[in-house]
Amino acid sequence: MTKTTLMTVAAFCLLLAFGGAASAQTRKDPCDNAQTQAEMNDCQAREYKKADAALNTVYKQLMAKIDDEGERTALKNAQLAWIKFRDSDCEFEAYQNKGGTIYPLIYDGCLTTLTRARTKELNDLLHNR
Repeated sequence: MTKTTLMTVAAFCLLLAFGGAASAQTRKDPCDNAQTQAEMNDCQAREYKKADAALNTVYKQLMAKIDDEGERTALKNAQLAWIKFRDSDCEFEAYQNKGGTIYPLIYDGCLTTLTRARTKELNDLLHNR
């Protein structure tokens, strides 16, 4: 390979690498324009996972702030009961869609909504201690 050919190939590779990096940065989130039921289901599941992670973070922060063991146990029991309620309530909300392709969207949407509300409740408790 001649020096000129080698330089041309190297320049082309760099162009592809930087062009690919730039296009990756400008790509939009596929959930911004979900079109199919599968895409919508996946996007809602992703939203629920983010909401659940936020809830777990606030719950752990609140538990760390509580010194009284009895109060910590009460919060743990309340949280476990709340999770059971949330899951049952969302199962009821989505029940008519059971077996359908929209079921995950309805179920995860309910989980997301209730989880965000609980996160707000726990966050208020955390900041009002």
